[in-house]
Amino acid sequence: MAQVRLPRQRTSETVSVSVGGYGGRVTVAREEGRVREVFLTAGGHGSTVAGLAEAVGTAISLGLARGARLEDYRAALVLLGLKDDMLN
Repeated sequence: MAQVRLPRQRTSETVSVSVGGYGGRVTVAREEGRVREVFLTAGGHGSTVAGLAEAVGTAISLGLARGARLEDYRAALVLLGLKDDMLN
C-alpha cells in the first residue's frame, strides 16, 4: 500500500502518561477521523528512554502511513505486558 501523505497542518491531541514509572507524553495526530501519526516523548533529552520512545513513535507512524491498523499496535502492546486499562 502506498504511503498516505498528510497535510502540513492537522488536528492532534496530547496526553500525559506514566508507564513503568516513566512519565511522558503521547501526541496523536488525526486526519479524516483516523489516527495517522503518533509522537512519544519520555525521559530526559538525549536519554536512552527518550530515544526509544521517539523510535517507537516513528515506527508506529510509518506503519499507520502504510495502512497498518492502530488496533494491531494496541494488541501488540498488550502482548508485551501492558494491561489493557493502561491503554485507555
